[in-house]
Formats: sequence, C-alpha cells, structure tokens
Amino acid sequence: MTDEIRQGAIPLASYQEQQLPEYDGNPLISALPPIPGFQEVVAQLQALPAFDPQEALLDGRVRAHAIARLLHGFFQPLTHHLELEGKISLMIRQGYIGRNPANGAWYSHLQNGYRRVEEEDLDAAVYQSVSSTASSLSLFGCSGCGKTRTLERILGMYPQALHHPEYNITQLTYLKVDCPIDGDLDELCLSFFNQVDKVLDTRYSRSHGRKKLGTKRLLASMCQIANLHALGVLIIDEVQNLNEARSGGAEKMHNFFVSLVNTIGVPIIQVGTHRASKFFQRTFRAARRISGLGSIRWDRLPRDEHWIRLLKRLWKYQWLRDAAPLDEELEATMYELTQGVMDIVVKLFALAQIRAIVTGVERIKPPLLRKVFEDEFKPVHPMLAALRSGRPELIAKYDDLLMPEIEGRLISLSRSLDSIAPPKPPSLPADDKAKKLAALLEAMEIPKDIAVPMADEMVASHPSLPLATLVHKATAYLTQEKPKTPPTISRVKRTEWRLLPQDDLRRRYADGPEGGAYQSFKEAGLVFDLQELLDKAG
Repeated sequence: MTDEIRQGAIPLASYQEQQLPEYDGNPLISALPPIPGFQEVVAQLQALPAFDPQEALLDGRVRAHAIARLLHGFFQPLTHHLELEGKISLMIRQGYIGRNPANGAWYSHLQNGYRRVEEEDLDAAVYQSVSSTASSLSLFGCSGCGKTRTLERILGMYPQALHHPEYNITQLTYLKVDCPIDGDLDELCLSFFNQVDKVLDTRYSRSHGRKKLGTKRLLASMCQIANLHALGVLIIDEVQNLNEARSGGAEKMHNFFVSLVNTIGVPIIQVGTHRASKFFQRTFRAARRISGLGSIRWDRLPRDEHWIRLLKRLWKYQWLRDAAPLDEELEATMYELTQGVMDIVVKLFALAQIRAIVTGVERIKPPLLRKVFEDEFKPVHPMLAALRSGRPELIAKYDDLLMPEIEGRLISLSRSLDSIAPPKPPSLPADDKAKKLAALLEAMEIPKDIAVPMADEMVASHPSLPLATLVHKATAYLTQEKPKTPPTISRVKRTEWRLLPQDDLRRRYADGPEGGAYQSFKEAGLVFDLQELLDKAG
C-alpha cells in the first residue's frame, strides 16, 4: 500500500486522552472515538427519512419514490440495540489491551503469526507468554429482526481504518465478512482477504487467497493479516451458511474460532439464524473465553410499550392525502400480521401506502393491510405462522426464509398508476376537509388566524373540490397582487369647499343658503326620516 493511499483514503490516527488507566498509552485505543454517552448513542444510531407534509400533494409515481425512503432511511434504536452497542464497544477496546504496540505486545503477536504461517499450525508460537484479552459474542435471531442493519449502524460509529505513522500500522477497527452459501472455512478465508482488499486497497486475495494453498495455510494467513492490521473485531455474518461437513467437521470449525479469540487475540462476533445457534452452543460449551460476552438472541419485538412507541414513530411518515392516525385496531392488525419482525413491519407499511395510492383510497385501514400482506408477503407466511405458534422447532425450521424483493414491488405497483385510473376517494365531511386544509396551510407557514377562516370559506364556497385544488386556490389568492388603496383626501380649507366634487357633503353645504344645510341635505335624500318610521310602527 502506498503512502498516497494511506494519507488519502485512510485517515491518520489522532490520539485522545483516555479516562481509564488500562486504555491510556495504547495508540490502538486512543485513536478510537471517545466512549459515547447514552443520548449520544441513541442520536448516532437513529435514522429518520426526509419528510415534508406537502409531498402528499405530489403525483402518485413521485410519492412512490418518497415512500421508498422508509426502506433504508428508518431506524429507531431500542433497548436491545443499545445493549449490543455497549458490548461491541467493550469488545474492541478490551481486545486491544493485549495487543498494544507501545509496549511490544503487538510485535510479539506478529512473530507468533509468522511462525504459524510457516508451520501451518494455529497453535505454533515463538512467545508462549503472549496473552489474549479478546472475547467473543454470538448474535442469533430470525431473518428480518434487524441483526445486520443494527451492526451496520453500530460499526458506522467508528472509522473503519486508521494509519499510525509512528508504528507503521494501518489499523482495521472492524471487518464484516459474509459467509458464502454452503461455504467452508477455505471460502470464508477467501471472503476475508477480498474484504480486506476492498477496505485497504491491498492485494491479499492474490498473494494469500489461492485455494490450492490448503486450509491450514489459508487459516494461518487470515489470522496473521488480522494481527498485522490490528483488527479490532471480526464480524462473521450468516454463519448458518457454513457447511460443517465441507469444513472438516464441527471440531475443526470449533478449533478455528477458538484460535481466533484465545490464541490470535482477535475478538469475533458470530451472527446467524437460530439454525446456526445449535452448532455454536454445542462446540463453544468447552471454550470459556469464546463465550465471554455470551450469546444474544433476537426475535420478534414483544407487543409492549416499546413496540407501540416504535410504530407511532413510523406512522408519522405517510405520503397519503387522507392519512389516518394510528389507532388500536391498526396497531393490533400490524402486530398480528408482522409478529413484530421489524423488516416486515417497515415493508408492509410502505407497500400499504403504495396500494392506498393506486386504489385511490389514500388511507391505510386494517382490511387494506391484510390484503397487501396476503398478496405481497407469501414467502414469509410460513415463518410468521411459526412465530405465532410459539413452537421453537417450527421457528428453527423457517427462520431463514428470504424476504420479498420490496424495491421491485414498489416499482411495479407504482407503474400501475399509469394504466389504472384510481377511483375518486370518498369525499370528506366539510368539517374534516376544512381542518385538513387549515393544517396544510399552517404547514406552509400561513398563520393560524388566517389559515382557519380561509379554509372554512374555501370549503364552503367549493365543497366538491379536492384538497389539492383548494390548497392551490388558497395559495394563489394569498400571492395575488393586493388592490391599491384609494388615495386619502387631505384637509381642505372652508374657503375652498366650492372646489370639491358635487357629491361631497362639504360642497353641498357651501352651495346651500346660510342656515339651510339641513333642508338641502333632506331634499337630496341624505337625511333618514325617523318620524315617518315611528308613524308606521304606531
């Protein structure tokens, strides 16, 4: 790797003073961001899509694109997400304690690594006294519960690579590797080399990634590269894809993962479905340190106050012209259909909005949710039925089903807007329409004391017009040129009253006889005859 690459794409390490003595004086830890507080973690993990209420007035095809923001732009951290963040923060820093380049420990690990590559033996060592402070964590759960997405949000809090010129180390804070489908340990190593090359612009896949080198050499090289770049934590995702038979059996897989943590000193996180948990529970039972931070199980969200709070937050992002607030029936229907699997929750909510636009109802109701779920989510019906049953053997059987291709469905549904003329939505009662119009006008920064009476007047004058047209008429009225105010007449001297227009009272007074102004005004019809009115009343 050239100096240009290091100083360009990879930032130089900047060291910060540490609050704990075991972290102080370790450049690999001092270069990391400070340990964040609770509110800072929430703020960094949270992701909310861009949203403007006026976008509900856009064309249906355009709104389909806005709705797609939900798929990758909505993430609300919950308690179990914060727990995982805390454990990863601890794993990275604790793992670096035993690999401090400032006291020579990192170099000892490197020397041991060279010996392992030469002898193709993960247990070989030059310095037997080198200790490991690394630990391991297992994260298992059904598909769609947010394992991978949460890890990506947490890892995004760290710079992935940093260069330390003083120690000539290009540090990898984290690396996430996906197990290939039906893969073995050889293919896992190749995936590791490819991923390192992608991040650091190296060529390890060429120099070390030849499968003919054999499993032992590949595993030893993988461990050495992890140490060479001071890897903070290795995340192995989709571990249920590892083929136990092709990998040489459970014992061989077990020894490799134990060596990564206990011998090499690199913390690892195994991520997979419940099917993978059976293997790791069986093989890690004898390895004390490999399960140092335990095994986390994520399933569906329970139907509690956290679920309701999360759904309320999601429900705000509706691009519908007659958006309905979340009520108990909608909440119950959403949980019944999705079983609290967050990936399905967001996708059902997005597709339901598209369907509401296509059909012209512009509102999400329980029957519409059920229809969309029945039509679009057939692949996950067996998995959700297993979750509803609560039977572990069924959940384990269906936990890795593929989710529907939601982006493709969004596009195909929105295309139907071209050929289907949606029926007109049922007209709102005048009061409801006036309230919605007033709310839209206020969202456009029109003061409430103007928006409310204007909305009432517009709806009363044009009861059959849709909201979008009424908004247009209201804004057009507000922006039109105001009529000019007639000029005011300045004070005129009494001697000049005869020069005023004929209909001016002062001119009439000046033209009449002295003392006859009342009679002159009466003859001109400018005096109200009160006596005549009283006579008629009597």
